[in-house]
Amino acid sequence: MPEPQAGFEVTNEGEKDQLESSLRKLWQKARQLSDILLRLKSENESLRRRVEELEGKEQKLSKELQGAEQDLLQHQSNGTSMFTHEEKEALVQKIRELIAKINSRL
Repeated sequence: MPEPQAGFEVTNEGEKDQLESSLRKLWQKARQLSDILLRLKSENESLRRRVEELEGKEQKLSKELQGAEQDLLQHQSNGTSMFTHEEKEALVQKIRELIAKINSRL
């Protein structure tokens, strides 16, 4: 019993040229695909680093916010204020000015 052959024979020059052309096109597409994959891997790694960086910043800001909230709650529970008397007066004055501007435009 004869063994099956893995390849095939090209019988004429035209078939050979067509086969070579097809193989060149296939090789070119494989190289293009490889280039695209390398670029995407690099971009993906860059994005992963950026995500880690942003998550770190988010955690830091979250801790700062929690600390500020605790400070505020502590000041409120002590009956003290976060603002000085002068700051409160300046804020009240600014609010009155804004209300006056709004009323003048109505």
